[in-house]
Amino acid sequence: MKRPSLAELIEAAESKVVTADWDRRGELMVRFNGLSASTLNEYQKEMESIKEFKEGIIKPSPSVTWFNIHVFIWYLKWKEANRYLSKKIPPKEILNNDKT
Repeated sequence: MKRPSLAELIEAAESKVVTADWDRRGELMVRFNGLSASTLNEYQKEMESIKEFKEGIIKPSPSVTWFNIHVFIWYLKWKEANRYLSKKIPPKEILNNDKT
């Protein structure tokens, strides 16, 4: 089975019922069926610690957080690519590899 490209994942995620570029936490968990709040908390902390992914999170107040769906999928692809690696692949390299 062919693995989906980043563009195909973005298209699939955008075709869900929620079609905004920015999702709140609850909407993101609906879009990614099965994503738990605790896992999303871990992902958010890691995204905020990496310059490229930090731009995909907006926190105008302590109770409001928005995630950019495109950056979140990029983060997930990066996380998957680095799953068993001790030397991590830079985030920008994931984008460059996916375009080929």
